[in-house]
Amino acid sequence: MARKSRYSSPVVLFGIMLIAGALLYPAVGQTAQSQQPATGQIQSRPPIEHYYLQFLRHQNQLDEWAARQAAKGHDGSVLHNHLQKDMGFSDAEYAPIRVSSVRLTAKVKALGAQAAALKASGAPLTSYAPQMKALAAQRDADLNAEVAFLKGNLSPDKRAKLEAFMVQFFSPAHATDQRNSATQQPAPAAVKP
Repeated sequence: MARKSRYSSPVVLFGIMLIAGALLYPAVGQTAQSQQPATGQIQSRPPIEHYYLQFLRHQNQLDEWAARQAAKGHDGSVLHNHLQKDMGFSDAEYAPIRVSSVRLTAKVKALGAQAAALKASGAPLTSYAPQMKALAAQRDADLNAEVAFLKGNLSPDKRAKLEAFMVQFFSPAHATDQRNSATQQPAPAAVKP
């Protein structure tokens, strides 16, 4: 008969959720900027580095999808150039973003694989928590290096345009707008303000 672990399942799951949350938000402990919407509620915005992480991973994903389409003999340029076209960047202006997206995504995937191996080891969470913290710190350092690379390789106006685009693209309002435009159905009269 197997010996029952002294760590109960809900405690371990809670610990894993905390570590996963720390891995998803690279700037834990940094002050988020606040916005004052028309409703009077205060909403906090993640640090700009969070937007860079999401944007670069998304660009890499689009490029990978486009490459798979091209391998099948289909035109993948719509996926490949989607965000670049939306921002109005030339191929040369967008090249550092593509380079950075490939490099950062590879590093984040490698760190994720290391984290998964630690979790799969079966060891108690407390035994590998320091390694998880170190992996999160490495991910933050890799992200900050890519942000610095882009700041050094984009003109100030292109960097400002990129950052404004990222904030708008990943905002909750944009996600809601995308869902509403996809359905093309007006809200019921009882819901309208």
